Amino acid sequence: MASLVEILTVEHLSISRMDVIRGSFDHDSFVAFRSYLKECHIEIEEKICFPILETFPFPDRKVFSSNVERIKADHKLIDTLAVNIIRWSEDEKTEMLETRLPLFYKLLTEHNTKEENDLFPRWDSIDSQVLKSSSKDAISIIDSFGRKEYMRIIGFNDSSLSYFFGTK
Repeated sequence: MASLVEILTVEHLSISRMDVIRGSFDHDSFVAFRSYLKECHIEIEEKICFPILETFPFPDRKVFSSNVERIKADHKLIDTLAVNIIRWSEDEKTEMLETRLPLFYKLLTEHNTKEENDLFPRWDSIDSQVLKSSSKDAISIIDSFGRKEYMRIIGFNDSSLSYFFGTK
């Protein structure tokens, strides 16, 4: 079983390679991706990962909390841009899509890099029992989103999901 931060990092890698944000734009695929991002990935980070990290008494706790708040603000910005991209697609505003989709990709990948550099390395400081339950909590969010849809979007199969989350 992988740690929650390892799972999120694999998701970041998967996101960075997705055609829906790097290749040719497909409205329905982007809508599904935005849904995954908001209802699953960000939920896991904001409801499980970040609160666990914020409970640890790091020496630079105030700076760390400030970084977490900035990351949460990034989530809102990224989602707002995703909603606008969907709207521009529906309104057939091709020029807006052509200029904003690369910006979306850039913001999202830079944001994920910030999480991986500024927050995730601290995960190993947390108590192992807390860490173990975090993966179980994450799978419940994934199940609420839809396990099959999650696997389709991320590119997991049943075996990889079982490996990462310790499920059957």
